[in-house]
Amino acid sequence: MNTVKSNSIKNLNGHIEIRIEADESHKNPILYVKARKEENCSLSFSPYSFNNNKVIFRIPASSLSYTNIYYDAYLEYINRDGDLVQERIKNSSRRKRLALNLLNLKHQRVQHSEHEYLVTEYFAVGGYLAFQVRKTDEYDNYKYKLKEFLACLLAPLMYWRYKDSKLIYEKFSNYARDNSFYYFAYTQKNDKHNKLFYIITKNSPDIKNLEPYKKNVVYFMSIKHILLILISKYFIASESKGHAYAWRHNQSIPRYFLNRKPFVFLQHGVLGLKKVDRTFFANNRLNHADLFITSSEIEKKIVLDFLGYKEQDVAVTGLARWDNFKGLSKEKKIFVMPTWRVQLDLLSDEEFLRSEFYLAYSKLLHSTKIKQILHDNSYQLHFMLHPKFVRFEKYFMSDDENIKIIHQSEEPIDQELKTSELLITDYSSIMWDALYYDCPTLLFQFDQDDYLQRQGSYLDFQADLKDIIIKNPQILLKKIVAFMQNKETVNLSSLKQKYFSYTDQENSKRIYDSIGQWESSYQFKPLYKKHS
Repeated sequence: MNTVKSNSIKNLNGHIEIRIEADESHKNPILYVKARKEENCSLSFSPYSFNNNKVIFRIPASSLSYTNIYYDAYLEYINRDGDLVQERIKNSSRRKRLALNLLNLKHQRVQHSEHEYLVTEYFAVGGYLAFQVRKTDEYDNYKYKLKEFLACLLAPLMYWRYKDSKLIYEKFSNYARDNSFYYFAYTQKNDKHNKLFYIITKNSPDIKNLEPYKKNVVYFMSIKHILLILISKYFIASESKGHAYAWRHNQSIPRYFLNRKPFVFLQHGVLGLKKVDRTFFANNRLNHADLFITSSEIEKKIVLDFLGYKEQDVAVTGLARWDNFKGLSKEKKIFVMPTWRVQLDLLSDEEFLRSEFYLAYSKLLHSTKIKQILHDNSYQLHFMLHPKFVRFEKYFMSDDENIKIIHQSEEPIDQELKTSELLITDYSSIMWDALYYDCPTLLFQFDQDDYLQRQGSYLDFQADLKDIIIKNPQILLKKIVAFMQNKETVNLSSLKQKYFSYTDQENSKRIYDSIGQWESSYQFKPLYKKHS
């Protein structure tokens, strides 16, 4: 696909004005603003004016739907041969792209329903023009712009003190309970001279977990946090790079530096049941991992074959959180936790309540039969949603004393797994944690055909998992009864041997050694060279 050049972009009152190079060979030009996820949110605009080899378009900021976050800009026209051509709009000047991406403080604020949104233009990877629509948050306050300014002033002065520092964090820098935390804790205990800093929000529910290591704790969006983003050597995390900074705040100097730092990916869970999006693919310029942690040779092969990494970029170590496999007492409890679905991401509340997903789990929670068998066998059922469904949590409830709806901010997942006698999930990677902890598991895949078509899996479900896959809700109830009354389960020991290279408590040590080997061979660029 060809590209056309943009001369300038301006924020006017309620509009974004785009000037594009064009001439008589561009007949009937139309600006096509393509929604990345929801095609029905795409829009077309006729020229505001067209003369002197320039075509000007004006986009009403409020016309971009808030249900789609990212849009890409194209010019459609009829060429000299009479063909309809579509070209992406680009700016070839690196200086102009940086000026827009780093220093553009003019956003269009629009109101949708009860919330205010920011509409922002920026240049994506490759210099292509794009737009973002996101809900405003506390970090849009100008005091954070002041913090960024002060951090930039301090960076040259503090560079030599923090140039060997590393940053580590978890989801939205708001938790300390997953692989990042357990690796961080191991490092603090075993390397007294480490320069690893943990990012955490001040009001995090897990702040107490970091109390023993507060010397190396940095509060999220503080001046020190932003300073370390600018100076630090690399990042380590169980989430993508974006979680180290204000979510979806893409236009700033700290974000620019963050995107260009090396990254060690500890993983959130084991790959297999669910095909991942392109976020962590080796060819993703922003989020690829320079070192990718895995748990087995099988998982390593997935990373090599499907994600495009090279042998030297992948380490087989096991997950850091598995080192915390303490002998917690089992409770008479069933833990139910389904994963998210790609088609539910941007649904309205009304649409979600009509979804097959909601109806399936709502029916399970309100089933008279499940309530009765829990009561008869003195069992509890704990139900937890995936974090991506947090806005729909209010629709899952129960008035039964044996059924409890729990939230991730209240109870860590690994504690639920370790204390439960049975896990019911679907395509979630927590199945592997349950397998590691010897917790019997059932996979409730009522929508398997649709899931495989939309999301896909790296594994053949029928090859290894057919004995624990259940598609029919009535059969699921029978399996639950059989487990509670007779402890009927499927022996998964062969799977454990196949999918885990290690089952000891040395995962963090192996990760530490792997990072050390990677760091000693990686060609780090000095600050002034990397960002010049």
